[in-house]
Amino acid sequence: MIKTSSPFLKSLLLGVCVLAALFSLGCSKSDNKTSKVLQAAISPSIPPFTFEENGQVVGVDIEIFKGFCESRGYTYNLKAYDFQGMLGAVASGQADVAFSGISITPKREEVMEFSNPYVQNGWDLVSVSKRNIHITDLSQIKKYSIGFPTGAVFMGYIENEWAPKGIYPVNKVKLYPSMSEALTDLNNGNLDLAFVDSSMLLTYVNKMKMPLVSSYQIPYADKLGFAFVKGSPIRDDFNKYLAELGPEKIQAMELKWSR
Repeated sequence: MIKTSSPFLKSLLLGVCVLAALFSLGCSKSDNKTSKVLQAAISPSIPPFTFEENGQVVGVDIEIFKGFCESRGYTYNLKAYDFQGMLGAVASGQADVAFSGISITPKREEVMEFSNPYVQNGWDLVSVSKRNIHITDLSQIKKYSIGFPTGAVFMGYIENEWAPKGIYPVNKVKLYPSMSEALTDLNNGNLDLAFVDSSMLLTYVNKMKMPLVSSYQIPYADKLGFAFVKGSPIRDDFNKYLAELGPEKIQAMELKWSR
């Protein structure tokens, strides 16, 4: 029998313990990564980016986010909010990330961090086709009611571009919890025009068969991004994933979910 006091045995046991410790730490690190749960805030009424279809939340943003999580070994929880609540969740740290066609603006960048832009859109003022509203000059807009969700980037545009020039007063804007409520009022004749981006309009008309038309196109280039909590440890890796996808794949997703 070899005595436990043997220097060789002590060294051997020490080596085994060190290897075991290293292996344990390695497994722990890997397990932590694969078991990391990302809390995601969404507003599932923004097609083609995040919306409900046949009882499932689908869209461009969902497809991108799922692909990122699968490629990096994350799991996730989705929590639905109205648009303003979604932004508040990531700004306050209740969520790691928020996405649902979110525009990148300087004001929002003060309280959250954005991914690189993945989509650029124009804006439209839309109406129900039977109303036959066609705006040829901005001076005509005052006679119509305009609405959109609370917290939407459109308010900043009206505040900074239209209100100072006397084109449209801020106090006349109708605000809604989500785009669904705005579209309901639009359909029922309680709202004349709704602000949407061009991708949303394509989805409403082509995929959802809504009787909507563009009454006026806004000359604005809107850049969308995924919003992350300040100091996010995953934002840079998410940007790498967007680069791996490339613009062609993302554009194909946008066409897929808007037709």
